Amino acid sequence: MTDHVSIPEHLHARYGHKKSHWPRRFALGLVALSVAGLIGFTQYRVANPSIEGELVSFNVISAKQIDVSWKVQRKQDQEIFCAIRAQDIRKTDVGYAIVRIVPGEKMAQVSYSLTTNGSAVLAEVLGCGASKELRVPPPNFPPGVQIPIQKTPGFAPQP
Repeated sequence: MTDHVSIPEHLHARYGHKKSHWPRRFALGLVALSVAGLIGFTQYRVANPSIEGELVSFNVISAKQIDVSWKVQRKQDQEIFCAIRAQDIRKTDVGYAIVRIVPGEKMAQVSYSLTTNGSAVLAEVLGCGASKELRVPPPNFPPGVQIPIQKTPGFAPQP
């Protein structure tokens, strides 16, 4: 197909020339689709806020216990589960628990006494979620060492 410049003038006069509008329509459609997607994503995030846990403090009580405090953010009156762990100087786990947090306020501070099988120097909140199956790092205990049994509302995951 030839472009409109190479068409003789008498053919332009007889048939006219229509410009193609598809590039402009495509660009406008792309902008509209982007705006609709952004609005939809924003509405989804407002309706389903993420569940977050942030370590506030930890206190080593003894070689068998460490107290861990953290803040959680969730939907109002939602039950959640948080994975916490304690590690020794070699960064090997000495305590690991998944803690059930009862429904309550949107923002809450939680404390839990984690049972350990050695002296801890570090505590972490690995993550929180709406179910017991969390996407967090698994326990990292040396071979043959069992995860210490935890007090309710926490529990030690089974390997």
